[in-house]
Amino acid sequence: MDGPQRPHETGLPRIFSLLNWNVEKAQHPELVGAFAHLAKQSDLVFVQEAVPVAKTETVISQSLYQAFVRGYVQDEIDTGVLTLARSPHSVHCHFLATEPWLRTPKATSVTLYPLAGSEASLLTINMHAVNFTFGVSAYVGQLEALSEVIRAHSGPVIFGGDLNTWNEGRQTALDTFTQNHRLTSLSFSPDLRTTGFGRPLDHVYVRGLSPQSTTVTEVTTSDHNPLIAVLEYTGR
Repeated sequence: MDGPQRPHETGLPRIFSLLNWNVEKAQHPELVGAFAHLAKQSDLVFVQEAVPVAKTETVISQSLYQAFVRGYVQDEIDTGVLTLARSPHSVHCHFLATEPWLRTPKATSVTLYPLAGSEASLLTINMHAVNFTFGVSAYVGQLEALSEVIRAHSGPVIFGGDLNTWNEGRQTALDTFTQNHRLTSLSFSPDLRTTGFGRPLDHVYVRGLSPQSTTVTEVTTSDHNPLIAVLEYTGR
């Protein structure tokens, strides 16, 4: 796709692009420019470790519609999860979970978007998962808090983010959760996703959407590589 996308006032198109990226609090001096380059080609953007709007003003102005959920504060700077889209959301809510060790909040943003030419709506869930835990009970609790929202939605769903699946127990818990909600994992080849202890940390799961392409881009501007997917809704 060439050039920035235009706003979609009547809803997201049936074929749309998704960018998912943990931007590491935009610490790298070239991060904002790199992110703007990717975001201007995307219809929907999931950001984890997002920083205040003022720091990414040019990116926001390109994507127009935002839904930010404050997570934790570091050096008096708010960080959290940010969902950007070229269509205004019809619903926005959030969930907060607490890191058991650090006692800091981890955020999940839930947004609902109309789809152009359809009566269906797209449910999107952008999560930054709890990280430092003994066992998986806190991790499972953060996932299960979303169950009622997903069950109540009959249309297409995207669930993704930095899900911190750095051990087998976490990945197994995530697999169980996504299978219970009929969410399918997007695959990437070559799989250049950032790993922890050899396991990918970032994921995108979908329901009711067909993947047209998936890509991971290697970068030096964050400790996570961005995930890009083109998805199609073929329902009514």
